[in-house]
Amino acid sequence: MELFLGICVAIALGVVIMLFQKKKMKASWQGVVTKVKEEADTYDDENNFREGMVVIHYRTDAGKKGKFRLRKNQFGKMFPNLKAGDRLVKQAGEALPRLGGL
Repeated sequence: MELFLGICVAIALGVVIMLFQKKKMKASWQGVVTKVKEEADTYDDENNFREGMVVIHYRTDAGKKGKFRLRKNQFGKMFPNLKAGDRLVKQAGEALPRLGGL
């Protein structure tokens, strides 16, 4: 019985995550970068290397705050020279926003 309950909880959690991601994909907005924060590279307890992340904070034109995280190498490819004050545009169906000038 406990196994069945555990499976049901796992399935429910998966459905909730899927619905949340679907809602994020449908959203479209425009906004301004408020902060770009770089997190340091680290090593875990087993001495495995963990690449640092870059957290991009933004405020939409509607006033809503948000943020998203990328690995450092992804950030360098997708958003080179991104800084506070740059515009972002998120189109419906896209996972991440683009620079406003593109």
